[in-house]
Amino acid sequence: MNEQSNFSPWVTDGERTLVSTRVFDLLAANVHCPRSGLHKEFYKLSASPWVNVIAVTPQGQLLLIRQYRFGSDRVELEIPGGIVDPGEDPLQAGLRELREETGYGGGTAQLIGWVRPNPAIQDNICSTILVEPVEKLGDPRFEDMEDIEVFAVPVNEALAMASSGEIRHGLVLNALTFYTMHRGITFPGKAGKEDSTR
Repeated sequence: MNEQSNFSPWVTDGERTLVSTRVFDLLAANVHCPRSGLHKEFYKLSASPWVNVIAVTPQGQLLLIRQYRFGSDRVELEIPGGIVDPGEDPLQAGLRELREETGYGGGTAQLIGWVRPNPAIQDNICSTILVEPVEKLGDPRFEDMEDIEVFAVPVNEALAMASSGEIRHGLVLNALTFYTMHRGITFPGKAGKEDSTR
């Protein structure tokens, strides 16, 4: 599909930083829409690139983690991942995050996809890398505020957890989708119902 369109880009009079934090900056800008002629203020979150890691063991098991998330105020089922630091590419960052969060490493890493997490209000991308076969190299090296439980399940079980709604993290579901496309497999079962307790 061709990404070209007849839309004229909005004209921005320059961005200014409203709030700067360790995970993102909140930016604002006055923009002009050529089609309508209107001027409005818009906001966006400027963040570093992210990476998610599909890590598969020699036994065909996929590494998952349980981690408390402040945003949802609950423990979420996820895969290893994090911020791509300055000077890193997604493969380097993914291997580092895998080692830090799980203690696993080794294998061959390849990029299997990337997305814009929310292009309406964010400017970063999230890459998904596949690393296999991985093995336990040592203890995880958690950050000060990280409490992570690491476990491995067969790939088909991880996909079933996604289909049932047990895995709710959108970028993790996206990474698993990239994995299924890369492998030429499909998600089992039907999508889960909305969790009324969220």
